[in-house]
Amino acid sequence: MADDYYQRPEWSYSTLKKILDSGIDYAVAAKNGMIEQPSSPYIDLGQLVHMIVLGGEDTFAICPYPDYRTKEAREWRDAQIAAGKNIVTQEQFKAADQIVKNIENHPLAGEYLLGDGWRHEVEMYASTVEGVKLKGKADSLKISDGALIVSDIKTTAKFDEFKRKASWNHYDLQAAVYTMVASASQGIDPGVCNYYFCVAETVAPYRVQFFHASLEFLEAGERKLRKCIDEIVEFGDRTPNFLIPEVGELGDWSL
Repeated sequence: MADDYYQRPEWSYSTLKKILDSGIDYAVAAKNGMIEQPSSPYIDLGQLVHMIVLGGEDTFAICPYPDYRTKEAREWRDAQIAAGKNIVTQEQFKAADQIVKNIENHPLAGEYLLGDGWRHEVEMYASTVEGVKLKGKADSLKISDGALIVSDIKTTAKFDEFKRKASWNHYDLQAAVYTMVASASQGIDPGVCNYYFCVAETVAPYRVQFFHASLEFLEAGERKLRKCIDEIVEFGDRTPNFLIPEVGELGDWSL
């Protein structure tokens, strides 16, 4: 079950990147449930696209109302939230449906994401030399002629900025983690593992393109992973501390 995966204690890409963005103390606290994470019954298109393309439990409810001004609409909304549903507007569903069609109709979809031999939502686990346990869930995974292909679906509002934002969002770290855990879990040399991103726009015309994780991209992610592992090992079993001893530096942001 999906809940079992998320409740497991291994470090994932999403928890590791908190080390880079917010520091080891915050990352450990968040991983251990010491920090309440924001939640909402409303979703971004990426979640809906993932479910439609890859399958899995349908936790979505399409809103039949234009807004929640009426009592009937509010009661419907509250009932969906109580049932654990994610609310989707009509506009979101129409956009997601077109995105999915564009992904499925892409000439490279069969080679890098969908079709014969592909497995979806594959749970993967591995340990580093230092004993740090990692996990990942591949959107799509396939073994072909002894080589491993891993693919991940991403959505972006501004398609042309994806390459630049990939590093900011630590997608290079994700590629490094998933390549490692996928290779280990499948018993395949990581040197014959290829990682791809299927990137779809969330605004019309909903363009779709596949990106291959280059050696340089993976090496950048491996450096980030190395930093995270070093910090986890050094942190050990101590209690998270939110008092930051360093003096920060603010630049001149005036125009």
